[in-house]
This record gives sequence, structure tokens and C-alpha cells, in this order.
Amino acid sequence: MFYPDEGYTKRDVLRYYDSVADLILPHLKDRPLSLKRYPNGIKEEYFFQKNSPDSFPSWLRMEEIYSEHNQGPTRFVFAEDRASLLYLVNLGCIDHNPWMSRSPTLDQPDFVLIDLDPQQCPYDLIVDAALVVKEVLDGIGLEGYPKTTGGDGLHIYIPIERVYTYEESRTFAELIARLAFDRHPRMFTTPRAVAKRQANRVYFDYLQNGKSKTIAAPYVLRAYPGAPVATPLEWGEVKHGLLPADFNITNAPARFAVRGDLFDGVISRPQRLEDALPRLERLMRG
Repeated sequence: MFYPDEGYTKRDVLRYYDSVADLILPHLKDRPLSLKRYPNGIKEEYFFQKNSPDSFPSWLRMEEIYSEHNQGPTRFVFAEDRASLLYLVNLGCIDHNPWMSRSPTLDQPDFVLIDLDPQQCPYDLIVDAALVVKEVLDGIGLEGYPKTTGGDGLHIYIPIERVYTYEESRTFAELIARLAFDRHPRMFTTPRAVAKRQANRVYFDYLQNGKSKTIAAPYVLRAYPGAPVATPLEWGEVKHGLLPADFNITNAPARFAVRGDLFDGVISRPQRLEDALPRLERLMRG
């Protein structure tokens, strides 16, 4: 029983992922995964797992990846196909948390992440913040792709060519954060320390852009009551009244069958940042 209040079992979660495998797998391909396992459901203890044990079957893709934080390599697992995805779900991986870069170019992310989190504020304020970001992106000629996190925040992916470092992607996200803050100082808060963040504002987490950091992939279930799904959106849907709980294990597959992959552009339409930077500079000068 993975979601005891709703009665959703492991089999329900497996069926969900089987139904959306064709959508989610392109967004997991070549990305190392940090596993978060809920073997007894969302109300019981969970644990994190990065290093793949010898007990994992040999047909799973696994790679040893070195990190400045560890003495030796960590053997990460990948979800390259339906069988791999369902194997990991069967281990209790309710959601799936990939890197923001792909092997073998792990030092070069393929999108900039705009991560908007509420600080004791209604979701309508998250919507307003996302529209401010879209206004900035429109002004500098870049396309962003919004999705609910399935939690209480909202992500915007800015697809980029795999030629930039994480430091460059993080700096770019910070510039957008500063411009958004300058335009609406009472909407945003940016301190990393939770205690220093102002209430009834949106936290703009540009520091999430970093090597080996992970985020919930599009189309994943989240381990929260109601079994919400991290759902890609059209910009026309980003408006007051939107709630992450609107999309869940029961109704999301039908939506995806109609809408298709609204995040296809994240993969198929990478962008260069060079032309956007002078436009961003002009906007910051007012």
C-alpha cells in the first residue's frame, strides 16, 4: 500500500509508470538517478540510494561517476527503457530524480532550471512569479517550459545546448532572478537560509543549478497525499486557480494521451545564451 489514505498500491504505481513510460523515458535517458525509495509507502520510512549495489541486475545501465565530494566513484543507475523504469519502481522509487545533464557530458547541463517555491504564500503567487519569468524570457528571446513539481512549487526549464558549464547556467538563472526581483521586490525572496526568507513571497532558487543536483522529472508521481504528478503545462494554463493537486495518478494519463509531450521542446529545441545576454543586460539597465 503506497498511498494508504487513497488506497493506491504498488501495482497502481507500476501501472501508472507503464502507461506513461513512452513520455517519461526520453527525459530520463542518459541521466544518472539518485534513488529515493519508499518500500512501505509514503507514510513509512524512506531512504536515499546513489550507489548501485551488486544485487542490481546486470542488464540495468550503471556507470561509475567520480565526484569531488566523494573519495571514490559512485555507481549510478539509469532508467534507459521500460523494464529499467519499472524495476526501479518495484524497489519503491515512487518519483524519479535525474541529473540536469546527460552522460557522457555530465559537466554540461542541457537546461537552466528556474525553481519557484512558496514561502508561506498561496499558489496564485507562484503563478504570478512564473509569469514574471516568462515576461523576462520573452524579452530576451528564449523559450521556457513550465511544469508543476507535484509538490507546492513550479519549475521552468530553459533548454540550452550542451556547451555551457553548471556555473554558467547557475549565473544565468541568478541574473533572471535579480531582474525579476528588481521588477517585483515584494514578490520574491532569495536568501538560501530558510530562516532569512520573507514570508508570503516566492523563493527563487537559482542555486539548484549544479552538478549532481537532482530534481523531480516531468511526469513522475510524487510521494505526497493524493498521488500528484509533476505535470508539464502550456503557458495558457499558468493562471490563477492552478493547483498542483489538479493532476494526479487517476486523471493525468488521460491528459497526457490528449496533450502529448508538452516538454518535447526541452529535448528537441536547445538554445544558445549568447544573444540573450546583451538583451538581459539592457533590461537590467532599465
